[in-house]
Amino acid sequence: MKNVDIIIIPFHDWRKSEHEGFRTRDVHFIQALSKSEHVGNILVVNRPLTWLELLYKKHKLKLEGKEIINTKKFSLTKVQDNIYVADYKSRDVIGQFFKKYLWFIKKYSDPKYADFISHCSEKIELKSPYLINQNIFAHKLAVNVKAQNKLFDAWDNFLKFPLYQSFVSELESGYKDLAENIPNWITNSNENVAFYTQRFNVKNIQLIKNGVKSNFASGEFILPKDIENIPRPIIGFGGKLSYLIDWELVNYITLKNPEASFVFVGQILDQKVYNQIVKRENVYFLGDKKYDSYPNYVKSFDTCIVPYNIKEGQHGGDSMKAYEYLLLNKKVVGTNGNGLEDLEEYLYIAKTKEDFAQEVGSMVNTKKKLLVKDYSWETKAKQILGILGVNE
Repeated sequence: MKNVDIIIIPFHDWRKSEHEGFRTRDVHFIQALSKSEHVGNILVVNRPLTWLELLYKKHKLKLEGKEIINTKKFSLTKVQDNIYVADYKSRDVIGQFFKKYLWFIKKYSDPKYADFISHCSEKIELKSPYLINQNIFAHKLAVNVKAQNKLFDAWDNFLKFPLYQSFVSELESGYKDLAENIPNWITNSNENVAFYTQRFNVKNIQLIKNGVKSNFASGEFILPKDIENIPRPIIGFGGKLSYLIDWELVNYITLKNPEASFVFVGQILDQKVYNQIVKRENVYFLGDKKYDSYPNYVKSFDTCIVPYNIKEGQHGGDSMKAYEYLLLNKKVVGTNGNGLEDLEEYLYIAKTKEDFAQEVGSMVNTKKKLLVKDYSWETKAKQILGILGVNE
């Protein structure tokens, strides 16, 4: 049995998790790995940012925890018992403003950041660490950092995101770099397995779909104040309102089910999509919520929906919210995409808008119950350790 140290390069800024709660795939993996008896210390390589971004997002300058190293540009903070975060704060505000996402590729490639990570590894005495990269923008850093074994989590296909179409060639180069230099890949959908294998000739790629916190359903139920006066039945959606939402479908099902209340809990990322949704009397937008309070909203729903658009092409996603809905034994109705097709024994796949409207109007649920032991993040973390060659 090995007790290993791990360097992890997540996609999201650690401050995002401090501010919103630990709710994304990358931090779920970090938390699950940190609890494994086979894992010693974890060094998280945080996303570079500027002082302006910190002010704009109203995030704290310092991370929560015990600061171990602090320079003008870099810092190291112990944020949990065995989790340390290396942080990079740049003054290059102009560069970030004009280069946008390409700025992150440049900053992750900064040799000084790689040197600081090595210094951090020595400071917290990481012993022959393993490396897990979850960030396509950090491909050069992931290749250059020394590690006993490496793994790339190619969650979602960034080449298909509308947001990143202006620099697809740079992302292509990143995937090629990782395919040539990192031996182990995982991804979250069968679509991605096929794509990466064919496009980049990835030799060893395994499917590890999203999961759910094993304690997501635990805790005392407290009915949220902003939902207690909404008429039932409640048809709920918990997640970001983005380009993935099929607003035409939403408008159809809210029209055809006037006796039901449709509640949306989550951040509005795409204002155009939000503007297209008809604000009927039975439609409610409650805004973003901290992840700690989110389970109470899902518990308040009678039926949960994943009304994703399958006409615009997929990015190889795997809807995390579906697992959370199912763990709470909710009836779930979704469209045929974003990983839902692999969960058909647990939820209802609607092939047409008419089917969707009819299914959300029925409270009957005859689908199989999801078992947390099969889909917990702890189970997924164990799979990762197995791929890296850590003996169980």
